[in-house]
Amino acid sequence: MAERDTILIFQKPDLYFFPHYKDIVFSPFRIPERSLRYLIYKGLYLLGIPLCSVFWGHWKDHLKEAKRVIIFDYGYQKGMETYIHKVNPHCQVYLFLWNMIDRLHKNHTLFTDPAAIYSTDKGDCRTYHLKYNHIFYPRALYTPPAGALPKTLFFLGQDKGRGSYLLALKDRLETCGLSCSISLLTSSKDADYLASLSGLLAQNPLPYPEYCRQLKQCGYLLDVNQEGQTALTMRVMESIFYSKKLITNNQDIVNYDFYNENNIFLLPQQPRLPSQDALSAFLDKPFLPYGEAVLDSFSFEHWKAGFTL
Repeated sequence: MAERDTILIFQKPDLYFFPHYKDIVFSPFRIPERSLRYLIYKGLYLLGIPLCSVFWGHWKDHLKEAKRVIIFDYGYQKGMETYIHKVNPHCQVYLFLWNMIDRLHKNHTLFTDPAAIYSTDKGDCRTYHLKYNHIFYPRALYTPPAGALPKTLFFLGQDKGRGSYLLALKDRLETCGLSCSISLLTSSKDADYLASLSGLLAQNPLPYPEYCRQLKQCGYLLDVNQEGQTALTMRVMESIFYSKKLITNNQDIVNYDFYNENNIFLLPQQPRLPSQDALSAFLDKPFLPYGEAVLDSFSFEHWKAGFTL
């Protein structure tokens, strides 16, 4: 169980592994986001009326005991840090950018303490002069390898313009002997595009426990970053903590101390595909289990200690 001296504010606490930290992770709001009360809140928020804090979540009930509050980017609402410091002047408040900064998501410009803004993307840290901290994964979920990894690959994610590339990559991977379960969620309405990806399209996202159940049955995970993204993704964490091989296009991954060529295959820059010889050689290499130092370096405790003022 995570220490109660820390509060996490995350936009949807039921997502991903956050239920594992249910005692300390809270929604930004105590009202449903699809409700009349939420529309009233948004109106007050846009007008800058101080009553907004009335609608904020149950994290407010625990502020007096907290030593630190870490607000994840999409959960941040302007004025949260000011409110927290009024209730508990000694509480440290941090903004953690788990996602890349783009034109629609610029919460870091609203946060009043630039020295307390952290990002998991090293590129954004350099561009926007932010501090770096890694993402984390529950240490208790570590699953050691059990024999040789099956020659099966798993990927479920948003399309994000990657569909055509993933279709070609799937063909190359299967030519080399991998059985691939690659599924995409898309918002595209283009009939021709949808028809071209008919073999990859999924209707609905999976609940995270079911997602993890399916990936555990595979030996390989696929990780295809967005253009410009350098951050380690959840798929990297899943490959480490569930003892899977990883195929990724994240060129920065070679700079991490957990990187090794047995476990991680680096794809060439899109739209190029990897050679069959290189892929076959990777598939033939044995998986090397990650050591305790690697697991601890991505634990919640290590992540929490990375926030300093």
